[in-house]
Amino acid sequence: MELPDGFEFGVVKSKADIEDLIKFNAVVHVDDDPEEIRRQIDNLPNLNRESNFYIRNLDSGTIVSAASAIPSVWMYESIPLSNLELGWVGTLKEYRRKGLARALYTHFEEILQRGKYHISTIMGIPYYYRQFGYDFILPMDRTVQLRVDQIPAPKNEARNSIVFREANQDDIPILMLLYDEHNRKMLVHAARSKGLWELQERFHREFEQEFKTMVLERDGKVVGYFRLCVRGEQKQSPQGLWLSVMESSITTFDDVLQTLQYLRDRAAEEKTCRIDLMGPAVNNLCRVAQSLGGRADIGWKYQIRIPNMTRFLEQIRPAIESRLIGTMFEGLTRELVINTYEHCYLLSFANGKLAPVKDIGMQEVSEYRNFRAPPNDLVRLVLGDYNTDELRSQNIDFIVSKELKSLIETLFPKKSSFIAYYFC
Repeated sequence: MELPDGFEFGVVKSKADIEDLIKFNAVVHVDDDPEEIRRQIDNLPNLNRESNFYIRNLDSGTIVSAASAIPSVWMYESIPLSNLELGWVGTLKEYRRKGLARALYTHFEEILQRGKYHISTIMGIPYYYRQFGYDFILPMDRTVQLRVDQIPAPKNEARNSIVFREANQDDIPILMLLYDEHNRKMLVHAARSKGLWELQERFHREFEQEFKTMVLERDGKVVGYFRLCVRGEQKQSPQGLWLSVMESSITTFDDVLQTLQYLRDRAAEEKTCRIDLMGPAVNNLCRVAQSLGGRADIGWKYQIRIPNMTRFLEQIRPAIESRLIGTMFEGLTRELVINTYEHCYLLSFANGKLAPVKDIGMQEVSEYRNFRAPPNDLVRLVLGDYNTDELRSQNIDFIVSKELKSLIETLFPKKSSFIAYYFC
């Protein structure tokens, strides 16, 4: 990579490099906890020191721009997707507009292509990363804001009461089952291995925020869980403090109602002004909160890029085949070409089975014009974030013929996704 005179590129190798990196990020990311970098390096199995890289000013010897390549696994229904996140990226204000961030991204791109990742994500500032092919696709958060007075008081009647307590390491197997049960409703969610569960339950950190994992126990059996923290600053925010449920998996209506009543009591103890419940529209806690008058806020989205569409389509081939079963297209035999105006991808079906996906290059539009999707709109479609009508209404370059519309919507249906995504 080319850098301006007076700068050098480096990767983190020593303890001194780690300390310099943390000191740099404490300046650039003032609202975050840069110690998370150390926790990630020391604990995440697929991340090492060299996954963090930087640019130094040779005169001062200080880091002036840095980024990291953080690997993780997301799930597409039951199919694992290898994800590489561009994280902890930033440049000191006085060194911006010198091409340093672009140089760092060149190194990130090399790691991305060498590792043959299926997707790449960024939790970054808007618009800037479009130049590298990223776009806002999947929800990073969806919050239902509920006032304490909207939660009904318990009725004076016999009920099968539950006990709320903090989770411990012995609860992890059942927490994993509850997490997976909740996410079976999702198209895309973050995979969470036993090792990652153990890390999160050891540190109890969501980036800079401390949380507690609470379980619902009935007759000695865990029947649900949620993660809870207190957000805000009483002196700095006009909204004061609020309770935040970062994720939850609760099965029955009665358990949901008792959980909300427990949260109402906790809110009174913490003197918070409201309760925020994070989760997709199908999340039971969020659904009941909305029915009680809670207000849903869509919030931020992940910026996502699929670095190799052929590789991605090949990975999700079992899901594509399964979507034909039980539909009018079961046993489909035909060829389908997806034209992105840059590439054409050939999907050949024989008796409902999909042959290996081929990139047949850019062909004449007149020959393959029945299904045309600009690259980022194709990402939106295959990740289930939009249907064909929504994409067409937003971009006239997205074209699906009447003949193909039903087939495309069968192969790539719109479906909820939610990413409860943090490390340690």
